[in-house]
Amino acid sequence: MPNPVQEITLSLAQSPDLTAAACALVDSRDDNAHPLDHQAFMASRAVIVAQNVAGELVGCAVIKAGRGDIAELGYLMVRPDYRRRGIAAALTQKRIQIAREMGIRLLFATVREENRASRDNLLKSGMQFWGNYLSIRGTGNTVGWYFLVLDNQVDVTTEMLKLVGDRVRID
Repeated sequence: MPNPVQEITLSLAQSPDLTAAACALVDSRDDNAHPLDHQAFMASRAVIVAQNVAGELVGCAVIKAGRGDIAELGYLMVRPDYRRRGIAAALTQKRIQIAREMGIRLLFATVREENRASRDNLLKSGMQFWGNYLSIRGTGNTVGWYFLVLDNQVDVTTEMLKLVGDRVRID
């Protein structure tokens, strides 16, 4: 039986049209936690897309906008009919690879507590749990913070405390 992930191609979105299609895919997500900020998505440092053999967009993930050597992973979405095939894990590994190539020294990600699949994906990719915090959006949601050190010279505690800021830790 063929490996379903082998039938998927991962690449950087090189055209505005493909980036816009990835944005639309994320906008179609079924969790509706909060509206997608299209401008922020389009400003991402890197948009990685997953396409099937027919060239259809089946998933995407980004390294969010920002400057410097600390970056946030986000906006991972796989079409429902392509889930449970390892595509999310492959997209996460590709983002880590690209982050290394970009000179990123520390990656972080935030995931709502109930999003078990994303949390498990991050942990399997090598990210470590930092802590749970209340959402700053006033929703009452618990958001888990995760990190991955890409350069051992990074002072993780200092950098993560700066990123988390004055959010309320709840664990």
